[in-house]
Amino acid sequence: MNMQENNIDFEPYVFAITEQVEQYISGLDELSDISIRKPLTFNERSAAERSLQVIVEAAIGCSKHYLKSKNKPVPAEARASIERVYEILSITDPNINDMRGAVGMRNAIIHDYLNLDWKKIEIVLNEKKYQRVVKYINIVVTELSGR
Repeated sequence: MNMQENNIDFEPYVFAITEQVEQYISGLDELSDISIRKPLTFNERSAAERSLQVIVEAAIGCSKHYLKSKNKPVPAEARASIERVYEILSITDPNINDMRGAVGMRNAIIHDYLNLDWKKIEIVLNEKKYQRVVKYINIVVTELSGR
């Protein structure tokens, strides 16, 4: 059983988050392939938005769990939690601005959905920029699991 500094076993969380992210990435990869060939339907676009939202929320969640595991204060703001983890782990790749942009995109999906600029989402989808968020998640969950 892997324990962190505050004696919480994060393995079940790491397993669940990794499995969930893999499922959403699989769906995003499919939607990306479709989007390159033809415009997405309303339902496909909705699925892409929801999947991107969930992946960014997974990054935020694992950031907060990591900070808790190190007995560090957990900022209320999502972006600040990720920035703090970048500082502690000295992460340089993916670039912190990619993660700031991802959090901003998630906020737009959640809070500004009536004015959402699909062209920006489409770029993220077609260029598979969401893989940068996955890379960040993998770094943090590796640290959480003590591997």
